[in-house]
Amino acid sequence: MLRKRNWIAACAAALALNIAGVSSALADESLADGARKAGRAVGTAAREVWQEGKKVGKEIGHGAAKVGKEIGHGAAKAGKAVGGAAKEGARELKRAIKGEK
Repeated sequence: MLRKRNWIAACAAALALNIAGVSSALADESLADGARKAGRAVGTAAREVWQEGKKVGKEIGHGAAKVGKEIGHGAAKAGKAVGGAAKEGARELKRAIKGEK
């Protein structure tokens, strides 16, 4: 999560620098050209953030799947252990009852 925040902060800084660069260029160029460059810079930054967001989402999804799989395996092992202990307890009880007769 921290990596994602750092990446978003870096994108925001890059966007600010791009806009600042475009703003300084507005003095030399026509207003339409400057606006077009600013729009492209914002669009590029937004596209990069969106693509990185997709990557992070996939990583989170894979991580959640791994955790779920591990929990499932752990639950299966615990279930087998409890079942085995219950089975052994039943056998001991059966032996005790037979021995009392």
